[in-house]
Amino acid sequence: MVKNNNFNSVILDIGARYGIHPSFKNFGGENIMLLVEADKIEADRLKKRYKNFKNVKVYTQAIGKICGYKNLRILKNPAMSGFFKRKKNSPLFWGQRKYQEKLIIKNKVKFETLKNFLKKINYKIDFLKMDIEGGEPDVLKHPGNLFSSLLALRSEVSFLSNFYSSKLKDKNLIGGTFGKMNEILNKHGFKLLNFDYTGKGDYFSKYISSNEKCGMLQYTDATWIKDPMKFSKEKNPIKIIKMIFFLFSNNASDIALWLLENTYKKHKKFKSLKHSKVLRFAQILCLKHFHNLKWLPNQKIKEHKLFYEKVFNSKYPEMNKFNESLELNPL
Repeated sequence: MVKNNNFNSVILDIGARYGIHPSFKNFGGENIMLLVEADKIEADRLKKRYKNFKNVKVYTQAIGKICGYKNLRILKNPAMSGFFKRKKNSPLFWGQRKYQEKLIIKNKVKFETLKNFLKKINYKIDFLKMDIEGGEPDVLKHPGNLFSSLLALRSEVSFLSNFYSSKLKDKNLIGGTFGKMNEILNKHGFKLLNFDYTGKGDYFSKYISSNEKCGMLQYTDATWIKDPMKFSKEKNPIKIIKMIFFLFSNNASDIALWLLENTYKKHKKFKSLKHSKVLRFAQILCLKHFHNLKWLPNQKIKEHKLFYEKVFNSKYPEMNKFNESLELNPL
């Protein structure tokens, strides 16, 4: 049984195929990972994989807008499996990858709402990650007490109608999930942070340069955080530090540094967290960020040192100290 404490970051991953998401995989603070996977074969594999990890719990089920059972469509490429039939929008699957979308079997899977699930597990969620092939907005329709503790959310989103409803005869489209999710999250005080999108979408011709932007943006991962302007007034230093490591880990170092600079005095340089792994992890991410900047134009090492020591009341590893440290430069 995984145990909770004040320092733990509780991460709920809905659609956990292949295990802990890369953005949390190297997380060095106290944490509890709750992995929800609808495909029983994959869930059983994950249970074996993490059987020696006391902080990881795997649940074999689905979460959506109903309680009951639905058919999970297992495809040739298991990562594309889901509860909706795919529309053939993407040119990436018109040619040699077409076989990956072949339906292999339908399995009946237990569903329950997020509200019911959270009551059952009795954890307050800090971070939510979702990747369930078009079903992401359904999870947020009955959120229970999710938003009372949630700090940030990462989810796959789509910008086109990529899925059919498998039950409706007229094949009404289920898709365009970004708009629905953004509306729900805005109502709960969350702001869009960024997309995992580099300008390369689903391309329609192979005659393109790898250096140019191309294709159509159909889907990507999106990240939301609590409104940073309001969150900077947060009274709980643990929540501040949890948000700091999330921002450093999700391409938002500027907001992480801004939040540190605007909260460290109020929280007395986070002295109350001095024995926590989560504080040390945030410090390490900050140090690695500054280390990567040191040879760039207009960057001043002395300013990095002053900022770090001012905020954390901890000595900055100058010169060779960074590279000699096994903590900062592991084997």
